[in-house]
Amino acid sequence: MVSASPVPEPEVSPGLHRARELLLAAVSQEGTARLAHICLDAWDGGDTVAAGMTLGALLRAVPGMGPITAHEILGHLHAGEATRVGDLDRAQRVALPAALARARRPRTTVGE
Repeated sequence: MVSASPVPEPEVSPGLHRARELLLAAVSQEGTARLAHICLDAWDGGDTVAAGMTLGALLRAVPGMGPITAHEILGHLHAGEATRVGDLDRAQRVALPAALARARRPRTTVGE
Protein backbone atom coordinates (compact mmCIF):
# COMPACT_ATOMS: atom_id res chain seq x y z
CA MET A 1 0.00 0.00 0.00
CA VAL A 2 1.44 3.35 -1.01
CA SER A 3 1.03 6.15 1.50
CA ALA A 4 -0.13 9.41 -0.01
CA SER A 5 2.02 12.33 1.00
CA PRO A 6 0.32 15.61 1.85
CA VAL A 7 -0.12 18.03 -1.01
CA PRO A 8 2.46 20.81 -0.74
CA GLU A 9 0.89 24.03 0.40
CA PRO A 10 1.19 27.10 -1.81
CA GLU A 11 3.27 30.01 -0.59
CA VAL A 12 1.61 31.83 2.28
CA SER A 13 2.23 35.36 3.44
CA PRO A 14 4.31 35.88 6.58
CA GLY A 15 1.23 37.27 8.32
CA LEU A 16 -0.85 34.19 7.55
CA HIS A 17 2.02 31.90 8.54
CA ARG A 18 2.32 33.74 11.88
CA ALA A 19 -1.45 33.56 12.49
CA ARG A 20 -1.36 29.79 11.92
CA GLU A 21 1.63 29.45 14.26
CA LEU A 22 -0.30 31.31 16.95
CA LEU A 23 -3.30 28.99 16.59
CA LEU A 24 -1.07 25.91 16.82
CA ALA A 25 0.69 27.37 19.87
CA ALA A 26 -2.67 28.04 21.55
CA VAL A 27 -3.75 24.44 20.97
CA SER A 28 -0.42 23.14 22.29
CA GLN A 29 -0.89 25.19 25.48
CA GLU A 30 -4.62 24.82 26.06
CA GLY A 31 -5.39 21.44 24.48
CA THR A 32 -8.71 20.21 23.19
CA ALA A 33 -10.69 23.08 24.74
CA ARG A 34 -8.80 25.56 22.53
CA LEU A 35 -9.12 23.22 19.55
CA ALA A 36 -12.89 23.27 20.05
CA HIS A 37 -12.95 27.08 20.11
CA ILE A 38 -10.83 27.27 16.96
CA CYS A 39 -13.15 24.85 15.14
CA LEU A 40 -16.25 26.75 16.24
CA ASP A 41 -14.71 30.04 15.09
CA ALA A 42 -13.93 28.47 11.70
CA TRP A 43 -17.39 26.97 11.29
CA ASP A 44 -19.17 30.17 12.28
CA GLY A 45 -17.36 31.87 9.40
CA GLY A 46 -15.64 34.42 11.57
CA ASP A 47 -12.09 33.09 11.37
CA THR A 48 -10.80 32.38 7.89
CA VAL A 49 -7.33 31.50 9.22
CA ALA A 50 -8.82 28.76 11.42
CA ALA A 51 -11.03 27.54 8.55
CA GLY A 52 -7.95 27.19 6.36
CA MET A 53 -5.94 25.17 8.89
CA THR A 54 -5.64 21.44 8.35
CA LEU A 55 -7.33 19.36 11.01
CA GLY A 56 -4.32 17.04 11.09
CA ALA A 57 -1.96 19.87 12.07
CA LEU A 58 -4.30 21.06 14.81
CA LEU A 59 -4.77 17.54 16.17
CA ARG A 60 -1.03 16.92 16.32
CA ALA A 61 -0.65 20.18 18.29
CA VAL A 62 -2.83 18.85 21.13
CA PRO A 63 -0.60 18.00 24.10
CA GLY A 64 0.00 14.27 24.34
CA MET A 65 -1.50 13.52 20.94
CA GLY A 66 0.89 11.79 18.62
CA PRO A 67 0.67 11.41 14.87
CA ILE A 68 -0.84 7.92 15.10
CA THR A 69 -3.70 9.08 17.32
CA ALA A 70 -4.29 12.09 15.08
CA HIS A 71 -4.36 9.75 12.07
CA GLU A 72 -6.88 7.47 13.84
CA ILE A 73 -9.16 10.43 14.56
CA LEU A 74 -8.95 11.57 10.94
CA GLY A 75 -9.79 8.04 9.83
CA HIS A 76 -12.78 7.89 12.15
CA LEU A 77 -14.01 11.17 10.63
CA HIS A 78 -13.31 9.93 7.09
CA ALA A 79 -11.08 12.97 6.66
CA GLY A 80 -7.69 13.22 5.03
CA GLU A 81 -4.50 14.70 6.44
CA ALA A 82 -5.00 17.79 4.28
CA THR A 83 -8.68 18.28 5.17
CA ARG A 84 -9.23 21.86 6.24
CA VAL A 85 -11.28 22.59 9.33
CA GLY A 86 -13.68 24.74 7.33
CA ASP A 87 -14.29 21.89 4.88
CA LEU A 88 -15.59 19.39 7.44
CA ASP A 89 -19.21 18.50 6.78
CA ARG A 90 -21.92 18.47 9.44
CA ALA A 91 -21.50 14.78 10.27
CA GLN A 92 -17.73 15.19 10.71
CA ARG A 93 -18.23 18.24 12.90
CA VAL A 94 -20.66 16.36 15.12
CA ALA A 95 -18.36 13.31 15.31
CA LEU A 96 -15.19 15.24 16.19
CA PRO A 97 -15.79 15.66 19.96
CA ALA A 98 -16.61 11.97 20.40
CA ALA A 99 -13.55 10.97 18.38
CA LEU A 100 -11.37 13.21 20.55
CA ALA A 101 -12.87 11.84 23.75
CA ARG A 102 -12.40 8.25 22.62
CA ALA A 103 -8.79 8.92 21.62
CA ARG A 104 -7.95 10.65 24.89
CA ARG A 105 -9.58 8.02 27.13
CA PRO A 106 -7.00 5.69 28.68
CA ARG A 107 -7.45 2.08 27.72
CA THR A 108 -7.94 -0.19 30.69
CA THR A 109 -8.22 -3.61 29.10
CA VAL A 110 -6.53 -5.37 26.23
CA GLY A 111 -9.77 -5.76 24.23
CA GLU A 112 -10.71 -2.08 24.20
